Amino acid sequence: MTYIISRPEALQQQINAHEKRSTFARFIQWATQEDQEHHIAWVGGSITVMTAIAFPLTMAAILMNGEIFGLIIVAMVSLVLVVTTNLAAMPTRYTIPFFFMGILIDLGVIVASFLMK
Repeated sequence: MTYIISRPEALQQQINAHEKRSTFARFIQWATQEDQEHHIAWVGGSITVMTAIAFPLTMAAILMNGEIFGLIIVAMVSLVLVVTTNLAAMPTRYTIPFFFMGILIDLGVIVASFLMK
């Protein structure tokens, strides 16, 4: 007995409906929606947090624990990373990960400054 599917595109749509998207794909979709709605807020917030909170705290920790030049350079690189991506007017799907990466780098530098006394 032979079966013929008259509408194979209907079968394909049903299969795609059950696909599970990765976390990264969901993040990219969310960041794209954020770009349309809250781009200015993300730019202003990330630059403000990095220049007014994270970088000064990181520098204070470095300078209190021995003024290690390499750690100062890494702290500056994390600041430049965030500021450059925002000043280049990149979409939020790029600026949000760079912002969180800059925060993680600063946290790592703070921990390293305590360990390298």
